[in-house]
Amino acid sequence: INAEYGEVAKSIVSDIMRNLESDGNGTEDKTVEKTYVNSLITEVTVNPTAGNDDTDFELDLFLRPTIDIGDTNTSLNTSTSGTRVQIQYLCAMYNEAEGRWEESCTTIYDTMNPSKGVICVCNHNTSFAVLMSAYEIDRGYAVVQSYLTWVLLGISTLGLALTLCFLLPAAELRKTRSAKINVCFTVSLILASLLFLVQDLFIKSDNSGAIKLRSVGCAVYTMLQHYLWLVVFMWMIIEGFLMYLSLVQVFGSHISKYMLKFNLAAWLIPIPFPLIGYFVFTKSYTVGEGATAVSLIDHKYMAETMCFIKPETIAFYTLFLTPLCLCIIINLVFFGLVGKVIKNSKSTGNISDNEQMLRQLKAVVSTQSTGSFKLFNTTLNKLI
Repeated sequence: INAEYGEVAKSIVSDIMRNLESDGNGTEDKTVEKTYVNSLITEVTVNPTAGNDDTDFELDLFLRPTIDIGDTNTSLNTSTSGTRVQIQYLCAMYNEAEGRWEESCTTIYDTMNPSKGVICVCNHNTSFAVLMSAYEIDRGYAVVQSYLTWVLLGISTLGLALTLCFLLPAAELRKTRSAKINVCFTVSLILASLLFLVQDLFIKSDNSGAIKLRSVGCAVYTMLQHYLWLVVFMWMIIEGFLMYLSLVQVFGSHISKYMLKFNLAAWLIPIPFPLIGYFVFTKSYTVGEGATAVSLIDHKYMAETMCFIKPETIAFYTLFLTPLCLCIIINLVFFGLVGKVIKNSKSTGNISDNEQMLRQLKAVVSTQSTGSFKLFNTTLNKLI
């Protein structure tokens, strides 16, 4: 990074910090955030062809910024309060009527090597340029939240390991259907948790780890984590279904080769989701031909600083958050059906049967609530 970049970046961060501090202190003196034009201003006109209007096209425009912002580690600045500000490129159009720049295109560039240039994907005619500005990327307590997630997830993983240690030696208990399902659920949750915990050993935000960000290895790691968490969601649904069979469909609840069927469902159904996430939401753009061609990849599946699904994207909402919500809703339906049966059941005077039912319900509630707690601690609390 040259000296010119250092001065401009320092000015940008100073301005954005003053905005953030004035907002937090409630003062009225607020400095307007500055953006800097960091490329040649290019005016493009596309003549419509026969049968097409002037909006029926996609323009892939390559622009090379004047000042290199550096990789994600170099362009990251932290205030004294802990707020992190990232300097980023932004493809923008100039609005002549309002006299300002507006974001109107998809900005694609390699965050680990921004000197390769920027591709702006647009569908309109106007004057384009690449802007350089600073954006707040997380709150000041994000680091504390991250450590809290580590502690809670570590304790949760230890508890899961102890569960297996106490459950597996009990031969008679291990033969029951509920115990077998709990073992499968626990194993899948341990695998997902460990993979999430150990990623910091191999993956670094400054791209100095053994697994490089946005690489093939990172893509495999991301898809594997995505897959394992979906397997956990499936076992939670199976646990709810088992609760329904045991306490509502008492008669006719026998399922032949149930463990084979449950395992096939839990381990095979999630397979398409990470594959769809990577191959559908990862797109390659090439501008130019031959030796002068420039190719950049638009990663809308993998996050920029870790090998996990990118938050606040369509892939995250549709392929991760939606299955999680469906899992919770389905289990609530099963639980509601069980609660309705218990509420409407009449006392037969057989205390032992009633106590047995209550014990089963208590075990199911404990399993479901514990599973949900672990999922929220390890996914939503970390990513959102």
